[in-house]
Amino acid sequence: MAKLQMPSFWYAEERKSNPLLSRLMWPASKLYEFGGVANRTITQERKSPIPVICVGNISIGGAGKTPTARAIMELVQEHGKFETPCFLMRGYGGAEKGPLEVNESQHTSYSVGDEALMQSQYAPTIIARDRYAGACLAQKSGYDLIIMDDGFQNPRLKKDLSLLVVDGTFGFGNGRVFPAGPLREPVAHALKRTQGIIVINRNDETDLSSIAKAKQFDAHIELVNKGGPDAGKKVIAFAGIAMPEKFFNTLEENGYHLYAHHAFPDHHVYRHGDLDKIVSTAKAKNLSVITTEKDWIRLSDHWQSKISYLKIAVALDDKFKRTLFNYLDRLVAQS
Repeated sequence: MAKLQMPSFWYAEERKSNPLLSRLMWPASKLYEFGGVANRTITQERKSPIPVICVGNISIGGAGKTPTARAIMELVQEHGKFETPCFLMRGYGGAEKGPLEVNESQHTSYSVGDEALMQSQYAPTIIARDRYAGACLAQKSGYDLIIMDDGFQNPRLKKDLSLLVVDGTFGFGNGRVFPAGPLREPVAHALKRTQGIIVINRNDETDLSSIAKAKQFDAHIELVNKGGPDAGKKVIAFAGIAMPEKFFNTLEENGYHLYAHHAFPDHHVYRHGDLDKIVSTAKAKNLSVITTEKDWIRLSDHWQSKISYLKIAVALDDKFKRTLFNYLDRLVAQS
């Protein structure tokens, strides 16, 4: 399976340094865009037997939708009217097609994907390439509400509420559709199908004018284990996520001193050689090794015992909480 690496010319601040390559990819971008429109046009959308809240994004990777979905799950649980909510995911990176419910004692990141395995630690999680089949399994298993982590561009399952997550620092990059840019579809197309946009770590210097008229909510990243045993120390960091530089910056912003850092492609399958070199260097220098929770979940017990991870959470604003609670109240009244 091809691993995702973000080209530097996708991002707005580097657009002027290499505009030609992006322009050369324009025909491929139009084909990609047309394919998405055609898929949504010809695919029969099916109604889920239970309500579906979709948490998606417009950009490819790195927006923060998985921790945002987790934060929304916590709010649903706090609201209390839906007693058995669950996550629904594709299971990207895993061999299983589903539909099936993730079981930590039976499944690994290789079978169900790293993100699904991670989410299953916080709430029941179902994976399914066919999202409608996954929704049916959720209802059959006794769950009463679905939070769909990703799947905004998947037209097979009708969403009752669609929310988009936007990274307030990176925004929409150069504003172009893949492969000329980081967008899964034009922003204008996505806005027609969403009821709200969650902007994480809003930065006034980032151009978000294309969503100026959309209903927006603010959120920010918090460290759950801030002040942990590695804080304030020199560490060696590594990450195999869509935007590893975000992880490295977060470490430095929270008092970690990077002796070295290593970036791998998103969903990278770590081999002994990858980790042995990092851990051996750390041992020789009397340093700690730290990675992301998503990377850590992919490691074997042997490596997990030698490597720590930075646990993050998304804090949603009170405006979003009130809006979500009002929406959930309406769902209860309609049932």
